[in-house]
Parts: sequence; structure tokens; C-alpha cells
Amino acid sequence: MSNSTPVTNPLFKIAPVEYAMRSERALQHMAHFEFNEWAAMLADNVVYSFPDGDAATRTTLHGKSNLIDRWKNWRQTSGIESMAMGAFNHIPIDVVAHPEGGFPMGIYDIVYFTAKMVFKGQPIGLRMNFSVHFDADNKIDHYATYYDSTVIVRATGKSILEKTKAKN
Repeated sequence: MSNSTPVTNPLFKIAPVEYAMRSERALQHMAHFEFNEWAAMLADNVVYSFPDGDAATRTTLHGKSNLIDRWKNWRQTSGIESMAMGAFNHIPIDVVAHPEGGFPMGIYDIVYFTAKMVFKGQPIGLRMNFSVHFDADNKIDHYATYYDSTVIVRATGKSILEKTKAKN
């Protein structure tokens, strides 16, 4: 295909870059454990899907207070000392046709980045992929995460999902 030929897709179009900026700002608040600032960017009914299973079987957290409480608890119990996110690559899209799998139409930021974490003095690096969906009020109402949690399990000595699955 020639570079001069415009490419179109009837399922989506490119979304404004400000959604990528919002998504990244929210992820930075999460990484810096700035829970009030992060919560202000979330819809009350936000859903956070962990990277296990498929769309029907993934471990999920429902609701802003549940998500924020879970992150506060994880910070206290995991041994994490710090987290930084960088090397962001964003693909903001506006899904204009009904996607499969029961996902909503609207604005998504597909973002991949590097997370650098320190657990009990042990630094780890991990490439992560997130799908961030925005509601009509420009609040984040869904995170779908995709990453290999093996390095986190090795660093902490436990899976963060075991306790989460028991609660859901």
C-alpha cells in the first residue's frame, strides 16, 4: 500500500490526543500512589481487569472505592517501595461500531509502557499493555491489563490475584 493512500476503517477512527494524555496522567498517579488524584479521574463504576483469563473469566475489580482500596492494600502488603512508568506508546481510538465481546463503543487509549518497580530492594522491569476506556464524562470506566506477572510474583513471593479472586 502506498504512503499516499489514506487508510480508513469503518470500525474506528483516531481519537484526540488528549485522551492519551489523560490516560498517561492517570497511570502516573497510580504509579506514584497518588490515590486521590487517580480517583478523581475514574468513573464511580470503573472496572479493572487483571491479565488472567479471557474477557469472561478475568479477575476484575468493580467500583472506584474497591479499586482504590485494593491498590492501597497492595502497596501496604506487597513490599513495593517505588514504581515508575515510562516509554509510553499510545494509540487513542474512537470505536464507532459495536466491538465483539460485549465491550462498549467509545474512546479507548491502547497504551503500552515500561513499569519499573522496586520490591524489598529488588528492582524489576516489566512491559505492560493497557486498554483504557473513557465514558461520556471523560472519566476512565475500564482498564483491561495485559502483562506477564511472573516477575512480580517472583519479587513478592506471592500472586496478587489469589487474594483478589477470593474476594470476588
